[in-house]
Amino acid sequence: MILRNYSQLRCWRLEWIPKAYEVRVTVVAGEVFAAEIHAGSPASRIDFRRDYDSLTYKVCDVPVDTTAGLRRLLNAFGLQYAALDFLVSDERDWYLIDVNPNGQWAFVPELRTPITRALADLLEGRTL
Repeated sequence: MILRNYSQLRCWRLEWIPKAYEVRVTVVAGEVFAAEIHAGSPASRIDFRRDYDSLTYKVCDVPVDTTAGLRRLLNAFGLQYAALDFLVSDERDWYLIDVNPNGQWAFVPELRTPITRALADLLEGRTL
């Protein structure tokens, strides 16, 4: 049967957003860690997880208003940890595409140690 009324579908249609790069933001007990993810292959331009070997990373700052929004979001969900993915456009607009309360964090070499320490502090009850 062909659906005649697509408004009844329970699915998301996502707009393609041309990106300059992606950003992985990891939040641990309110502390924010972020790295730009630059794609080095056609496959990783579409989804960086498809070609980790082609990626380069650069630790970056998150815009102040975005950081405040992230903290409010995690607070609303009662989360102490989340990994969030953003697309950043050529105009430097940030688009949130994923919130993962169990996301990977150790694949960005420069952030492994600080995130590990923040997680250890959280687990030991020492937070900001």
